[in-house]
Amino acid sequence: MVSGVDIGKLNDAVLRRWLKGGVTRDFRDLRFPELRLRATADRAKASVFLVLNIGGETKWEKIATWPSVCIKTLSAQLPVMLANRCGGNMVIGQFENVGEVLSWYQDHIKNNSTYSASWRRNVASLIKCHLIPRLGELRLTKVNFAEVDAHLVKTMLQDEFAPNYIREAVNKLKVAFAAAAKLRLLNTNPISGYQVTDSIKLNGAKDTRLFETDLAELFARLSAEIMPVQMLFVLMMMFGTRINETRQARWEYFAGDTWVIPASHAKNKQEHRLPLTDSARALLKHYKQWQIKHVGKRAFLFPGMTGAISIRTAHKWNTNIRFKHFTSHDLRILFRTMLADLGVDTMIGERLVNHALPVLLRTYVKSTLDKGMSQALEQYHAYLIDRGFCSVAPEILPRSSVDHGTAESQMASGWV
Repeated sequence: MVSGVDIGKLNDAVLRRWLKGGVTRDFRDLRFPELRLRATADRAKASVFLVLNIGGETKWEKIATWPSVCIKTLSAQLPVMLANRCGGNMVIGQFENVGEVLSWYQDHIKNNSTYSASWRRNVASLIKCHLIPRLGELRLTKVNFAEVDAHLVKTMLQDEFAPNYIREAVNKLKVAFAAAAKLRLLNTNPISGYQVTDSIKLNGAKDTRLFETDLAELFARLSAEIMPVQMLFVLMMMFGTRINETRQARWEYFAGDTWVIPASHAKNKQEHRLPLTDSARALLKHYKQWQIKHVGKRAFLFPGMTGAISIRTAHKWNTNIRFKHFTSHDLRILFRTMLADLGVDTMIGERLVNHALPVLLRTYVKSTLDKGMSQALEQYHAYLIDRGFCSVAPEILPRSSVDHGTAESQMASGWV
């Protein structure tokens, strides 16, 4: 048999091709340097060896025969086997306690742009405020399900954190340990398989939906808010946009008859162009005049101390207008539901909420979609007005005898 080592991924299909090829004697996967497969003389099977350096010598220990053993299961159990051979010691390199693993993970994702900036900030906040203070000094050799339950879950319950927030903290802890184990910085993941429901009962599913029958209450809540809060959620209701897209809107994005949401702001990373109706243009004109008068000229519709308001502030505004438990995304769901109830074509409805369409459809029916989107929004905005939308945005209708000037001044109070 020809000697040599073939390198590839440890899965059944690859191993069958390796044996059938009849070229090399050994096979290894760079992800699992401790595993080595050696083909039998007839190349019908392969012996699986655990290759370890012990006392400066390389030792080969046969642990299985493939295909009698599932190679996927064996590779998944490798960290456990290694930990057992070193007396259960998980520590590799500098990690001695949970705090060091968490600090490593925070640095690991700090500049990783494949994760959203808001998600990375959320992880950093949970690590700093909860995970390290409660678990940081716990030695890795002592980590188990019971310790997580006692030091993290139960202490957060005592501090009256919501069960769903505790679940988020546990999930971030699991993510950090899983990442360290996958990169072989830990021999084994001691909390793999732990579920927060092992410790607490999570709140049942809440009815977070908004219905058309909720519009009157929603309009009333918005009417009581200051102008920027009103405008943020009015735009979301009128166009079905996401809260993160809407809060970052700049005046330059509203050009002529179109609101352009840049690809960098869109969840699917595709530029989204929304046609402006007469009602929307009137509302934007009025809001810009109000902003110049009460706040000053700004590049953003919703300016913060630097740039646009933060996503945290936007979500806080959403909490303030709640009259039942709903999220900002439920406004988007309501928008899509009402479009469907009005008989708007499904494809047009999907484009309005910026759901991805096949490339050919986006290319060949663009003109039809653009016209349909404009007509659908005109119909939908008229429908909102008929349902009392003018109580929030009187500027979209002919001015009545209401003293709007007084209302504007009241809405401006407290706005910085």
